[in-house]
Amino acid sequence: MTWTTVLQRVNGLVVFDDFLRQRHVTAAPLSDSPQQVRTLMLDFLGHVRQLRVNTPRPTQGQPLSSSRVRSVLGHVEQFYAFMHENQDAAATALGDPEWLRLGPEHAVFFRAHERPKIKSGKAAGLDVIEEEALTRIMAGIGVLGAAEDEGGLGDEQAMRILMLIALTGRRMNEICMLDRDPLLALNTPKPPGDRDDRPFTARLRYQQTKIDGSPDTILVDAEVVALIQAQQDWANRYFTERGAPGRTPRYLFLASRMNRNGDRPYSAGRLREVLSELVTRLDIRDSSGRLVDFQRTHRFRHTKGTTLLNAGVPLHVVQRYLGHVSPTMTMHYAQTLAATHEAEFLRYRKLSADARELDIDSRDLYDMLELDKRTDRILPNGWCLLPPRQICTKGNACLSCDKFATDATFLPELKTQLARTDQLTDQRRQAFEARTGQPMGEDNMWLTGRRHEQNALGRVIVKLEATRLADGTTQAVRGAGVSARTDTITGKQTDDRP
Repeated sequence: MTWTTVLQRVNGLVVFDDFLRQRHVTAAPLSDSPQQVRTLMLDFLGHVRQLRVNTPRPTQGQPLSSSRVRSVLGHVEQFYAFMHENQDAAATALGDPEWLRLGPEHAVFFRAHERPKIKSGKAAGLDVIEEEALTRIMAGIGVLGAAEDEGGLGDEQAMRILMLIALTGRRMNEICMLDRDPLLALNTPKPPGDRDDRPFTARLRYQQTKIDGSPDTILVDAEVVALIQAQQDWANRYFTERGAPGRTPRYLFLASRMNRNGDRPYSAGRLREVLSELVTRLDIRDSSGRLVDFQRTHRFRHTKGTTLLNAGVPLHVVQRYLGHVSPTMTMHYAQTLAATHEAEFLRYRKLSADARELDIDSRDLYDMLELDKRTDRILPNGWCLLPPRQICTKGNACLSCDKFATDATFLPELKTQLARTDQLTDQRRQAFEARTGQPMGEDNMWLTGRRHEQNALGRVIVKLEATRLADGTTQAVRGAGVSARTDTITGKQTDDRP
């Protein structure tokens, strides 16, 4: 077992021990009757479901999560399964012949349907912090290190730990248990000149406590190096103030109590405690108005992994960076990224060139674009819905085409296009008048085309501006450019024409 598993196993057995004490059960076999063992364990299942979170965190007082309930049940069951399989050795080592009475009923306590189910999203554990919320967290992180008389929490170590977790995507224990000198030199050629523009300056060696055989170093930049050096300086001052200058501790981040020799790392429990207070003080909300509970530091890891994939880093490189043995877990991040991308696409209504709603459902449109994956269908101001085997014969006249679609994400491009079209029209009309001595008439073929483009752009922009904030559905919107093109050519004008 890893130490993390040992800790979880002990925590689960502590809960079971307390339950047995309340039921006055002291014998290792729990009962003389297999049926009574079954009844007792079902009682334990109900007991765990009724437990409440008793640690200082935003969920304090609430029932245990489904994953926590499954963890407690699983560790108790695994312990007894092991003792049943090795009952002779257990009886000898513990000097208790009662372990010899374990039977098949002790090998499996619970049936599959009795364990609480975990939703697929929660099972993957991929809870990503939104970019705006992450920016606010990093901006307010100084509250951790600020002195208490200045309104801070007075814990510089917690501040640097959280910053390293956010910057590197490492697990909390991997950062808390960093060695005193965790940096490895990176032998890369320095760019010519006095400036050092290398994106990565060292490798960080961390304590891989979860997955045996997985990578235990990552590339880090100058910001991470500076944080580690600042913490080393803090540790030197810590021992100097306590009359032990020059002492070299074992860990980079130090426990503040009972740690005269520096051989105990910073406590994960202490970090959760101060982060719980920071969550309350900053009161950062996501786009849905929910409190961003970054006390669950694994969210930073999920965010880092998703950000790397979003930046186009290959899957196998992200796998090594996150310390995964196989790409299976890394694929969860890719799936989360894809789901986020689809949700973002579906947030906005889809309009045609004359600002009418599309008949096609937005999900169908998304699937069509993803299945096709043809970059020639991605336009600067929207998408072309022309079937793959057909060729466009309209040149750049997308705004007069009934195969054109767009949404509010393209508003900046559409507004820029309208401004440039207005400017081009003014310039050409002035040139025409200078050349012919008379103004360009509205029946001019070239001006007719530009008027249609201006009309179509105006309609689309007005419609998108009106719906971009109020739209809370995924219903697509439909329209065709034919009527707008006809109206412009014939001189007709509809009531909603801007």
